[in-house]
Amino acid sequence: MNTLLKVSEQTIWQIVGKVITSLSTLFILGFITRTYGEEGTGIFTLALVYLSFFYLLADLGINAHLVQELKLYPISFIWPRVLGIRIFWSFVLIMIAPLLVFIWPNTEAPFQQAVLYGSLAILGTAIFASCNVLFQSNLKYNLSVFASSLGAIFTLLLVFLISKFNLNVSIILLAQTSGWLLAALVATILVKRSIKSITPVLDFSFGKKILKEAWPVSLALLLNLIYFRADSFIISLNRSFTEVGVYNLAYQIFQSALVLPTFIMNGLYPLMISQFNQNKKDFNLLLKKSILIMLGLSVLGVITTLVFAPLVIQLVGGQNGFTGSTLSLRILSLGLPAFFVSSVLMWVLVTMKSYKTMLITYLVGLSANIILNLILVPQFSYIASSWITVFSEYLILILQLIILFPRLKQ
Repeated sequence: MNTLLKVSEQTIWQIVGKVITSLSTLFILGFITRTYGEEGTGIFTLALVYLSFFYLLADLGINAHLVQELKLYPISFIWPRVLGIRIFWSFVLIMIAPLLVFIWPNTEAPFQQAVLYGSLAILGTAIFASCNVLFQSNLKYNLSVFASSLGAIFTLLLVFLISKFNLNVSIILLAQTSGWLLAALVATILVKRSIKSITPVLDFSFGKKILKEAWPVSLALLLNLIYFRADSFIISLNRSFTEVGVYNLAYQIFQSALVLPTFIMNGLYPLMISQFNQNKKDFNLLLKKSILIMLGLSVLGVITTLVFAPLVIQLVGGQNGFTGSTLSLRILSLGLPAFFVSSVLMWVLVTMKSYKTMLITYLVGLSANIILNLILVPQFSYIASSWITVFSEYLILILQLIILFPRLKQ
C-alpha cells in the first residue's frame, strides 16, 4: 500500500503539472491556428519536431541509468558532472541545429528562422533534464512540476503577445526558448536546496563511462523519437506545410494523452528497481497491476477521443480549416492501448538492463514506420501516417511481449 501511495502521489503531481503545460500547449496552438492558419501551424510544429531531436540529444537519454547509478555514488558527485557534460554538449548542438536546417530540402525562410530561434532552448532542456535526475531519484516531482509550470505559463503569455501583434510565426520559437530557460533556472535553484555546490564539473571521463554503459538506452530513445515524428518530415517533403499543420494539430493533442503512462512509470521506476533486486514475485505482481491499469486507462482514452475528437479540434483549431485533423486524431487514438502497455514493458527492459534488446525493438519499429511512410505518404498524406503510427506501436508491443514473456515466466 505504501508503494502504491508513493507512486500515486508522484503521478498526481506530474498530472497536475501536465494539466498546466497541456492547457498551455493547447492555448498556444489555438493562438497559432487562429492567427497563422494551417501553413503557419505547419511551420511552427515542424520546427518543434525538428528541434525535439536536439532536445533529446542534449538530454542524452541517460536519466534512467543515472537513477540506478545513485545507488553507487552520492548525488553530490554525480549531479555537477552530469550538468557539466550536458551544458558543454548543448552548446555544440546549438551550433549544429541551425546549420543542418539550411541544407534540408524544400525549407522556407520562416522555418529556418524558427529553428534558429528555437535552438537556444537546447541549453534550457539540458539543464532541466539534469535537475530531473535529482527530482526523480528523491521522488520529488512536485519540484519539477513547479519549475516546468512556470516556464509553460511564461511561454503562453509571450505567445499571446506575439500572436496579438501578428508578428512572424518564427518569433514564437523565441517564446519557447524563454520558457525553457526560465524552467531551467527555477529547477536549478530548487536543486540548490539539496546540493551544496551546483557548479558544473566538466569531467569527460565520467561522461564517457556513463555513455559507454547507457548508449543503447540513449540511442533507443532517439530512434523512438525519430519513429514517432519522421512522418512529419516525410509529409513536408512530399506534400506541403499546410498538410503538416493539419496532421501535427491532431498529433499534438494525441501526444498529450501519451504523457500519462510516462508519468506513472516515472514514479514507478525507482520502486520497480528495488523490487526487481529484492523480490521477483512482488516485481511480477507490480508489473501485472501496472499493465491492467494501463489497459483500462487507454481503453477509456480511445472511447473519449472517438466521441469528442470533433469538439476538441474545433476548440483548438477554430474555423481556420483543420477539418482533416478530426479523422487523424480518431485514427491515432486507436493506438493508445499499445502505447500505454509498451511504456510499461520498456521500463521493464530498462530495469533488467536489457538495453540492446530494447534498441533492437525500436529499430525494427522505426524501419517499418519510415518505409511505410515513404511508400504511402505521397499518395495518402497524413491519413497514411496516422495508420502507420498505430501499426508501428502495436508491432513494438508484440516484439516486447515475445522477448519478455519467457523471462518473466522463469
